[in-house]
Amino acid sequence: AHMKILFIQPESTMHERMGLMYLSSNLKAKNHEVHMILADRYSPEGLVEEVERFHPDIIGYSVMTSELETVLEINSTLKSNSKCKFLSVFGGPHPTFAADEMIKKDGVDALCVGEGDLVFPEFCSQMERGEDFWKTSNFVVNYEGKVFKNPIGPLVENLDDLLFPDREMMYKADPGLRENGRKMFFGSRGCPYLCTYCFNAEYNKMTKDQGDIMRHRSPENLIEEVLQVKKHYPLNTVWVDDDTFLIKPKGWIAKFCDLLKMKVGLPFDINVRPDLVKDEVISDMKEGGLNSIWMGVECGDEQIAGKILKRHTPNTRIHRAADVLRSHKVKFVTQNMMGLPVEQAFETDLKTLDFNIALGPTYAWSSILYPFPGTEVYRYASEHGYLETKEVPILQTTRVSTSLKFSSKKEARRVENLHKLFGIIVNFPFLRKYCETLCELPLTRVYGVFYYLWYGYSLKIKLDSFVSIRKEIVGFVGIFFRMLRKT
Repeated sequence: AHMKILFIQPESTMHERMGLMYLSSNLKAKNHEVHMILADRYSPEGLVEEVERFHPDIIGYSVMTSELETVLEINSTLKSNSKCKFLSVFGGPHPTFAADEMIKKDGVDALCVGEGDLVFPEFCSQMERGEDFWKTSNFVVNYEGKVFKNPIGPLVENLDDLLFPDREMMYKADPGLRENGRKMFFGSRGCPYLCTYCFNAEYNKMTKDQGDIMRHRSPENLIEEVLQVKKHYPLNTVWVDDDTFLIKPKGWIAKFCDLLKMKVGLPFDINVRPDLVKDEVISDMKEGGLNSIWMGVECGDEQIAGKILKRHTPNTRIHRAADVLRSHKVKFVTQNMMGLPVEQAFETDLKTLDFNIALGPTYAWSSILYPFPGTEVYRYASEHGYLETKEVPILQTTRVSTSLKFSSKKEARRVENLHKLFGIIVNFPFLRKYCETLCELPLTRVYGVFYYLWYGYSLKIKLDSFVSIRKEIVGFVGIFFRMLRKT
């Protein structure tokens, strides 16, 4: 008999969970049965009933750090029900970097470390055949009271060999995502940079002998997927979410733009590093339908950006990138980090604010630095006394409140307030002179409402000129209240 695999996510927050979608396609190719549910759509009893009904052999969870608590809670509720007999498997960023602590937790049977596309179907097939599934590479398994920690196998070498992600599974679980016209795609995997707040630097160390860090699909293969999606679902913007879109083999981008223009005829959005933005590349991409760009700025203080974040791009270079984008009328979002582990956190954030005002982006996005376990910035914050405890608290929304210890409560409040007001002040610079006063006030919750409203407006209306406002507003209001509830 084939295996029945159920993926459970706490919620989707309107994001396609590409990892699970890739797993699903590869599992189905091996004749396993796959189903997915979002826990927030059910009452606790309803969730148990749904699980009993599907009766899975394996329940899989893809876990980001901010979701850990919720996922463990869901899992232990299901484990404590005598009618549910299943093996629990956890994958994604958190289990990859915190495998040793995680495998000790109650109800955790197995972890998949790193890429699961090929090894997870293998794990399921071995289990089905009654073989030693606990010895599958990339897996850490608690089998009959003993922990088996297997080495990491090779990275997927040729991405064109992978099946396209199973969107149908995702859209059944969250019909709102089906309607959202901006759909996510990946053209490559990996990132060679060493930013201290990001998992890539650590991940590259873990997989160092297992293949190339950077792997690319062929433009033809990616366009083929885009065409399939366009045929079956609403699609108005192709969002290629590679960490750094501009690192591609010679001729790749030109080929992609030609095919997109010729065969698909839709605009696309990408992420870039400012140091790779060149006039001729942007000019060609604009021809090919480039709509908007997300660009990491992170911190306006060059010294701190280099030392603490390992972002070594000079401000003049970032300025030049912004000028290029503006001259080609490409909408762009700057990504910034507030609340860094430095003496003068608020002062540093003000420098970032002023730098963004000078850059003049379509939208200035900011998040509060959260030192994820296993990252270099986590070690730095810990060694320099910016973490209260050995363990950084796991916040449900890691980007809106700080988990660092600042010189005073007042300093922390200023940082959190500036984070909420940041995007608005950048777009309305006349507010800059009131900024310090506004950040002193105990109005963090009120500012939070402004933050989400401005975020939604900028994303949906300023950046995405292809949406039906009426359709989007319902989804947006739902997310808005979910976010507020979390914070």
